[in-house]
Amino acid sequence: MSYRAYQPARRSRRRRWLLIALTLVAIVAAIALLASRQTEQRGTVEFYAAADEAAMTHASAAESLYGTLERIGPLMTRQELTTALSDVTTKATAAHAFLDLEVPSSIAASYGSITAASSSWVQGATDIERVIVGIMDGEIVTGAEAELQSAIDLLRVGDVGYELFQAEASSETTNVTIPDFGTVRYIATGAGDGQIYDAQNLVLKIQAAYNLAPRHNVGIVGSTNPAPIGERGGVPLVPFSETIDVQAVVSNMGNEEETAITVDLEVLDVDAGEVITDQAIIDTLVGGASTTVMFDDLPLTPGGLYELSLRATIPLDNDPDNDSWSLTFIWNEES
Repeated sequence: MSYRAYQPARRSRRRRWLLIALTLVAIVAAIALLASRQTEQRGTVEFYAAADEAAMTHASAAESLYGTLERIGPLMTRQELTTALSDVTTKATAAHAFLDLEVPSSIAASYGSITAASSSWVQGATDIERVIVGIMDGEIVTGAEAELQSAIDLLRVGDVGYELFQAEASSETTNVTIPDFGTVRYIATGAGDGQIYDAQNLVLKIQAAYNLAPRHNVGIVGSTNPAPIGERGGVPLVPFSETIDVQAVVSNMGNEEETAITVDLEVLDVDAGEVITDQAIIDTLVGGASTTVMFDDLPLTPGGLYELSLRATIPLDNDPDNDSWSLTFIWNEES
């Protein structure tokens, strides 16, 4: 019987390769641990930076809401109020978007607190805008106070959640610098602030403010080009020219944006008994704004007597008396 010769060099090589393999495993594990810690640290830094941005933006929204609710009354226009409320909701929503990120499990409690607070703030601001606009429009009457109170309570819940976040953030043990998160309160607690956030008081102020109710009203004023420079037999006389144009100035005298405003032109040739018509559409016109519509080079004959009328039309007009304008004139013949 023969035996394989003892080869200590081969066994030594096996030990050496095993040692190398174990060393590599240890290095890989160390690198993985280091990378994990670096990833966690980076995630923590990103979270606190995002939370700081969210807090500052919410603070701005809260300040805007305070000023808006404080000003509600007869001196505030509907457009100012709706714009201000929309601005608050937009800011709160933008603040919440900063928190849309993944965070390490070590700061899950802080993340949960601030996202819950932010969600409550966003919903509260959204509901306040919806309810106040509904009250102004007369769509929310029964239960208006209760709905507004629920929205205000959501803001209070967010305030409490943010305080919890501040406490948790300050107690967390991390290797990063935690920002000095400022105070954010949608419901101020200073002297006299209670009335500003009192649902019953807000409903009464909104209902009592005439300017906050929706008012639809467009008016129109016209002119000819050339303009009359005298009279003939008591009738305005438009001087001769190569062409004659009509200009219509349409004004939105209400407090709601109007769309698809119809502007109609009608010119009656009194002598011939013929009628010329034309129409233009104004796509949009915000409250308080005016725009000009031109009807150029009308097919009229110099020397004729004409009855010109303009009309601006919207579906609901609270004051139809200023919807039309008319002028009887003579277009002077060429001398």
